Amino acid sequence: MKKLLGTLAITALVASAFAQGTITFQNQTGRVQQWTSPTDSTLMSVPVGGGFVELIAAPAGSALTANAAWTYSSLAGFLAANPAWATVGTSSINLAAGIFSGGGFTIANVAPGANASYVVLGWTGGAGTTWDTALASGAMLGESAVFTTATANPGTTPPGVAVNLKTTFGGITLAPIPEPATFALAGLGLAALMVFRRRS
Repeated sequence: MKKLLGTLAITALVASAFAQGTITFQNQTGRVQQWTSPTDSTLMSVPVGGGFVELIAAPAGSALTANAAWTYSSLAGFLAANPAWATVGTSSINLAAGIFSGGGFTIANVAPGANASYVVLGWTGGAGTTWDTALASGAMLGESAVFTTATANPGTTPPGVAVNLKTTFGGITLAPIPEPATFALAGLGLAALMVFRRRS
């Protein structure tokens, strides 16, 4: 009996050492919306099959280059600039307009039961199933605000129930991304403003 208990304790210890926090990637009141067209900023819910979302996560409090994933040439480049962050999973808009259910995921870079920070990236669907193909095709893109929840610990007895993100995800808006020339003009305008301000 002692050997059995010892074996079970060691097994549980080893399992917990390799466990990570679990979540359910889903939304409810926080919708995925998009501009009606590239020239009409009236918002509409992304139709079923009309878009995708990708979850990235990090241990709670990890630094993140704010709202700038689309300024990088790839998602890998964005994550390299934010090394605490990693991709978790992707879902299509599959339940109703603006609503998705991506299922359960294990967050490899977050300890079981620990708090995690999240960002949801989204894009319109005609551009392919990955952020990089959407970025290259000129699709409407969006990035949510950072939000935080606990994760479940699958190593407890009974195993913790995956934490559903639908209660904390506040939604996302997909919009056309400005052309590089627009950034250049904005940069020149900002530089001129700074020079003018120093002279006055």
